[in-house]
Amino acid sequence: MKPPFAGRTYLITGAAQGIGCELIKQLAAEGANVFFTYYQDEDHAKSLVEGLRSAAGTVDCMEQDARTPEGAKKVVDSAIKRFGRIDGLINNAGYKLDRSFIMMQEEDWNDQIAVNLNSVYYYSRAVAYHMVRQKYGRIICMGAVSGPLIAGPYQVAYGASKAGLVGFTKSLAFELARFNVTVNMVTGGMIDTAGMKFPQDIRKVWADHIPLQRLGKADEVASLVKYLLTPLSDYITGQNFVIDGGMTLLGFTKIENMFPRYNHGMRNLGKSLSLASDHTDP
Repeated sequence: MKPPFAGRTYLITGAAQGIGCELIKQLAAEGANVFFTYYQDEDHAKSLVEGLRSAAGTVDCMEQDARTPEGAKKVVDSAIKRFGRIDGLINNAGYKLDRSFIMMQEEDWNDQIAVNLNSVYYYSRAVAYHMVRQKYGRIICMGAVSGPLIAGPYQVAYGASKAGLVGFTKSLAFELARFNVTVNMVTGGMIDTAGMKFPQDIRKVWADHIPLQRLGKADEVASLVKYLLTPLSDYITGQNFVIDGGMTLLGFTKIENMFPRYNHGMRNLGKSLSLASDHTDP
């Protein structure tokens, strides 16, 4: 039997580090060709490509800002020129900026919507054209529990962008199903990656509130994504797969424990608003 990834080509956005990086390693090790994008992270990207030169598959990359439709088309065209086709797209690029709603600026909102939601539309649209023609494709949207399943403090923009992916995934899955193109979503909880820059005591508090008593690992999420790219998932489309160690079974029962800085932040915000309201224009 032919290995499921041998000769296949996958495009992964925003994948120089974290879950995307782990997925690249797993796919390349099993013979897949991988074309990934990165943004202002050239050292990690080039190091990743160099480190996988002896892998069974071929890996290449391209720097590109995820926020423009022109950029998405350029990446897709480059990937097809390099490898001839795209069998799977993993919309992995993401951006999160924790900021209270009252203090949020328009650019804070726009940037998170642009990277987390608009870019998924741009890349999926550019890739879908080719997948429909070849009568085969797999599109995966990388989500988060914040927004679709729970509320996180200071995450109005981020939560809205990730919640939007749920509707996008279901609607696109319905539309592309007749062309043998499946669309699914993988929603992660507290996953321990390089981007999680929090002290060990905070990580322990989070782990204590997760039924499995630990944070998730990048390779665990990557393995789930990989499964959705195999023939074993051919009859699955329009679904949201949650990988969170059971965290959303409980919800945030004590927000001051899960987010110790929340109360401090709210107190400071309250003081700021109080001072502002005490000011009277002449």
